[in-house]
Amino acid sequence: MGVEPPATSPVTAPPGASLVELLTVTQRRVARGVSAVLAEDGATLDTYRVLRCLAAGPGRSMTELGAALSLPAPTLTRLVDGLVDAAEAYRLPDPCDGRRVRVHLSARGRTRLVRLEGLVQAHEAALSSAWGPERVDALTRALAALEDGD
Repeated sequence: MGVEPPATSPVTAPPGASLVELLTVTQRRVARGVSAVLAEDGATLDTYRVLRCLAAGPGRSMTELGAALSLPAPTLTRLVDGLVDAAEAYRLPDPCDGRRVRVHLSARGRTRLVRLEGLVQAHEAALSSAWGPERVDALTRALAALEDGD
């Protein structure tokens, strides 16, 4: 399993690239590689992200999911509908507000998430091998600090 699938035009940053350009190029490179790995199980990166978000809590509203994942409502609805159709998630009324629904991860969804996590972990190990574990650790720490607002 390679770090990145073959590409006719590799994603590279221009000389003297800004922070925004470097982050964008790196994100696209990593997303392209992990998307190819997830496709082995018929999943997309966004599907994987929704499953992970659902696994982190006791059910999420669509608003919470959209905010946590930075996905537009129509895209999120399509993804959740697909998970519900595959019996990997289910909807229940919100116990505090009967007009709203909460999306929950099913046992089948948890099983699939375990498979997908294995694929992603293998891909991340390949990235670490290709880029060097120190660089990957430093990048992970820096991005986590930005996310935490530090």
